[in-house]
Amino acid sequence: MRLHPRQGAPGIEQSSVGGPLLWPTEEPWPVCRLAHEDTIIEPFAPALKGRYEANRWDWSHGRHGRVDFATRMRHASEFALELVRGANPEFDPDAPVPLIPVAQLYYRDVPDLPWPEKFDLLQILWCPRDHSGTETDTPHCPAFQVFWRKSETVKGVLTVPPQPDLGLEHYIPNPCVVSPEVVTEYPNFHTLPDDIKIDIDAWEERSSDGTDYSSEFAHAPGWKVMGHGMYWGIYDPYPMTCECGAEQLPLFTADTGEFDGGTKERWQPVEEAHTEWSFADPVEVTIGRGYALQLYYCPESEQHTGRSENGLNP
Repeated sequence: MRLHPRQGAPGIEQSSVGGPLLWPTEEPWPVCRLAHEDTIIEPFAPALKGRYEANRWDWSHGRHGRVDFATRMRHASEFALELVRGANPEFDPDAPVPLIPVAQLYYRDVPDLPWPEKFDLLQILWCPRDHSGTETDTPHCPAFQVFWRKSETVKGVLTVPPQPDLGLEHYIPNPCVVSPEVVTEYPNFHTLPDDIKIDIDAWEERSSDGTDYSSEFAHAPGWKVMGHGMYWGIYDPYPMTCECGAEQLPLFTADTGEFDGGTKERWQPVEEAHTEWSFADPVEVTIGRGYALQLYYCPESEQHTGRSENGLNP
């Protein structure tokens, strides 16, 4: 199901990408305790971010003369830390990092989500920094956490959740309303039986218009839930196995844009064909060099930790 996020001002009672969450006041806000490995880091607070953007070029170049890219990134990160420490003398760079909302999905809008007999709300957050170490599936990517709820049990709502002091701008989604749409996807080409692969290759060769199975039929681009997940392009597909031994299934796809030059003709909504590229990237999240980040879930239990992997756009 494609979510079709569009920038807006969603409320806690709405499904959204990057919007506020229906979060219980009595439940601690989740934090990240994984190891971070940031090429560059930026202040999260809007006021500090404005000062950072206005001065980081002079800081990373003018104060230090001609330096290479890695050194410029380090100097810019030092400037970010200086700003944060100036605003908060008690700032601890080693403290757990509060997560930020990525998606809130009500089952009434996305009815095929797992365990509808127990839950009617899925909430997905992540840490907006790069991660490293053996405890993360996807190094140099945000780290997900997932929460399943029955919305009627939320009595008091947390209106001002904690925020991280630092983050990466391209991991901070714009607040977006969503318009979920059921679409048909097909399995990844590399997971198909050999005889079907041969038939698809022959079909593509016969097509005079450059038809491509992967980009036009198999994997819908953009932010979506369930289905066949992301297009595997960095690695060959492999089973995402839970610690319990069950194979995990695609739950949520965070993508770098809704479509690109290779998928626009097929996957841009016909209602927006006249808008050209206006809605190509409403969330403005970038994974790697334009990849997607796929979250999986274990169908055996919502208490089992979901895995993640990243891949190229088709």
